[in-house]
Amino acid sequence: MAGRKILGSGQVCVWPGGTLWIGEATGATDLHAHHAVQISFGWSGDLQFRTSRTWTRFRACLIPNDVSHAFLGDNITAAHVFIEPESTIGKALLERFGHRSIRSLPPDRFEPAATVLFDAWKGARHPARLVPAAQQALALLAGGVAPVATTDPRVLGAIEIIKSRLDGPVTLADVAREVHISPSRLRHLFAEETGLPFRRYVLWQRLQQVFGMMTTATLTDAAHAAGFADAAHMTRTFRRMLGIAPTNLEAE
Repeated sequence: MAGRKILGSGQVCVWPGGTLWIGEATGATDLHAHHAVQISFGWSGDLQFRTSRTWTRFRACLIPNDVSHAFLGDNITAAHVFIEPESTIGKALLERFGHRSIRSLPPDRFEPAATVLFDAWKGARHPARLVPAAQQALALLAGGVAPVATTDPRVLGAIEIIKSRLDGPVTLADVAREVHISPSRLRHLFAEETGLPFRRYVLWQRLQQVFGMMTTATLTDAAHAAGFADAAHMTRTFRRMLGIAPTNLEAE
């Protein structure tokens, strides 16, 4: 593609509640914020993140959900694991490392987790190996810390409905009717429990659908399958929530 700028190449793996991006990072994203809790590891060098104008180096860090940030990968091998904050592991990680800002992870915590993940990457580089490695790395980081709150069952039901209908329209009114609650009450509960307005959460789940199809489908087909009007709409959402366009990534 003419004018295509590659900012990273590697592999994307998706499982219920999580996404792994692992490979070579070669550029900088724009400032962005997303719904996921993000754990990032540098293997061959330091990661660089900023929340304003100043870049800070990390070997590994946690970025809470909805914290605006930009990432710079200066030709390093890196991994980013995105976890839904309402999941059990997401809540445990936030409880252990904090909810407010980017947090550097101590070596005794991240080194065993990073070793598990990058050992898998150096091997077959197949989702059947990488996904269990990512899940094991997260469990090592969480260290048995239990989440402090239980998500409202009506919100859990709404989330399951959203995920089952991503290829078409998803409205607050329709979902509220199916979980037997008023739209206004669901709007309030949803923001309170997930930290994200209903519509923005739906957009994040649509992007998760795209992630899972990036290596097997065209961007247009992935956009339609995830319920976007077209590839341009999907790309705008991708850039707003992840700081880059999908064409800046090269999947192996």
